[in-house]
Amino acid sequence: MRKTLIILLLVILTSSLFVYGIFKGGNAKSISMEDVKNFLLYGSTGDKFKDILIWKIRIPPLITAIIVGAVLSVSGLKLQTLFRNLLASPYTTGISSGVVLGVAITIFLGFSFSSFLGVSDYVVGGWIGAAIALVIILFLASKIKDVSGVLVCTLLFGYFYYGIESYLINFADNVQIQEFWMYLQGSFSGTGWEDIKLMVVCSLIFLISSYLLSKHLNALLFGENYAKSFGLNIKQVRIIILFLSGFIVGVVIPFVGLIPFIGIASPYIARILMKTSDHRWTIPASMLIGMVISLMCYLVSIKLFAPRVVPVKSILDLLGGLLVVYLIYKSEKNMAL
Repeated sequence: MRKTLIILLLVILTSSLFVYGIFKGGNAKSISMEDVKNFLLYGSTGDKFKDILIWKIRIPPLITAIIVGAVLSVSGLKLQTLFRNLLASPYTTGISSGVVLGVAITIFLGFSFSSFLGVSDYVVGGWIGAAIALVIILFLASKIKDVSGVLVCTLLFGYFYYGIESYLINFADNVQIQEFWMYLQGSFSGTGWEDIKLMVVCSLIFLISSYLLSKHLNALLFGENYAKSFGLNIKQVRIIILFLSGFIVGVVIPFVGLIPFIGIASPYIARILMKTSDHRWTIPASMLIGMVISLMCYLVSIKLFAPRVVPVKSILDLLGGLLVVYLIYKSEKNMAL
């Protein structure tokens, strides 16, 4: 009963932040709470300008924040269970580094994919980088027996990707460097409804698949040897978890840039709130907490220094950095899965 109540409260908090984001999610003060109510209940405020403002300007970044928060949180939860390390995150696998490398090559070498699926060059470049990184990590997962060895290799490949980016930056002009820097800061505001439709489909596939893996993930909580004793194919499960996490990070991150720490913070908070590591509860809890954190950081980023917008990554770096220090400080007592 307690766990169900917490899930319900998180749903209410997420919904409240979403409604508040429509009401206050911008510098224009022309939207009233009555307009928000009419739009959500009846599909229109009665004013064409307000309808366009809500539908095309205010709702897309809120939906994007919800999607990103949900998938990064669940991905982080699964990877923490797989690697048995509460500091593991969606970026641990090196997929995000592959995305950034793909974007860097697109910007610095001037590649153009403007006719590809109607999405930006950044996104296509990020997808290509993610696909290459995903192939590498799946190959490592199939060849290396110890999961810790997989973790070390993925981290080293991340440094390798960063080295290539540094080389490209040295030969880039100031405009390209500025363009790349702005991408790295992360933003929920650059997505349209076509982008969101693709992210929603991929996210639903990821989230449903993740929940169906709850039983296998629970077995991994006790270690790979325990899981093997119950007939679990460790290598197969490892590849599935890494594939799903790499897939969703590779799809979503190219649209929004780097969004750090949500994948670390949300699972940690979920375990505290739910007082269990059972994935049947921590998956939905992590998903909702990720949505809440993502929405809150987005709203802070656009309201804190309005009309100037602070990058979402800056907010998350400040909050996430403090959280990681806390996790390390409390590691001996509180970091068991």
